[in-house]
Amino acid sequence: MRFLKLLPFLATAAFANVDDPAADKAQSHNEFALFRSANMNGADKLSTGVGFHSFRIPAVVRSKSGRLIAFAEGRRFNDRDFGDINLVYKRTKSTDGVGKAIDDWEGLREVVGAGDGTWGNPAPVVDDDGTIYLWMSWNNGSYSQTGLPLHDGTPTKPIDDTWEGRRHLFLTYSKDEGETWSEPEDFTKALTPEGRTWDAVGPGIGIRLTSGELVIPAQERNLIGRGEPGKREWTAQDVPGAGSEGTIVELPNGRLQRNDRKSGGYRIISYGSLADGFGEFKEDTGLPDPGCQGSILSYNRGEDLNRTIFMNAADAETRRSMRVRVTYDDDARKYNYGRKLEDAPVPSSGHQGGYSSMVKTGDYHIGALVESDFFNDGSNGGSYRTILWRRFNLSWVLHGPNN
Repeated sequence: MRFLKLLPFLATAAFANVDDPAADKAQSHNEFALFRSANMNGADKLSTGVGFHSFRIPAVVRSKSGRLIAFAEGRRFNDRDFGDINLVYKRTKSTDGVGKAIDDWEGLREVVGAGDGTWGNPAPVVDDDGTIYLWMSWNNGSYSQTGLPLHDGTPTKPIDDTWEGRRHLFLTYSKDEGETWSEPEDFTKALTPEGRTWDAVGPGIGIRLTSGELVIPAQERNLIGRGEPGKREWTAQDVPGAGSEGTIVELPNGRLQRNDRKSGGYRIISYGSLADGFGEFKEDTGLPDPGCQGSILSYNRGEDLNRTIFMNAADAETRRSMRVRVTYDDDARKYNYGRKLEDAPVPSSGHQGGYSSMVKTGDYHIGALVESDFFNDGSNGGSYRTILWRRFNLSWVLHGPNN
């Protein structure tokens, strides 16, 4: 079944039928809970014994040597977006970049989180020399975006324009594949627009351009690392009209694409470059979205067959309709094929859906971290969140029943 034909309503002048040799491979897919919430057997804890009610907001990269490093927010007392939240991670034991089974991963570690502050929005990127830069957001634990109470009823103050009460932008880095991390440095004054109180970076991954720069999507801007690998100097590029949570990819035609969250309905898309900026954002009616983060991955480019992969909650109303798609277009305007993740359900995982992050693994699979409610009983206290690790090859996507 090598020659995969598009459905009639897709076979337009926008793209032709695609002969993808990946379709000849046997389908491959496996999954398990990588970050396990407090109500699960084998719940994840730090070496200090500290555990977490829930895990959310994943990001995953593959190091220069091939090691997979998965990041998440560890939420101490509930699944909410504020309060005591640590930034945690796991690494694969091997550098083969596969991570096929739970035993292939090390235990839970912490990048930062001491005290009661709110650390989050991990946005890692791997540099040419092996340095892993990790951008993060932070705010004082006694503040929240809208002033809601903490898990114990203690009121919080709404984020404001004071130095204490605003969101901050931090950067840490690792020179040893996540074994150790530098002391986080506050870049708020340098890279956050004047007067902005609420701010976000990522969440998800940054990219290295073929021209050498590092680019990390952030709220209404890109963070750009120039200069010597491992010693980057950072600036910000304004991206007017961008969403609060963005993705970025370098396309086969050399352009950059921002694919961002908006309030609901559809994803918004803009094209541009570091030299000339970005154009107007427009809704992509082929990518429905409930107002949630998404993830994008350049699987390969500069070859006979270019592939860009996109994953999101592909429904205008709910986050529980996760879909992965592939396009062969140089500008990633039309996604030729897709498959629902629910085609391979995870036993006892509750309601899968929400934020995600993807990486190309050492065995040419797509590795995806995907959020899931675990035994969600409809209340905040009982809504435990875990993060699944899914591995699937291109053939699994291409042979979806809706293709």
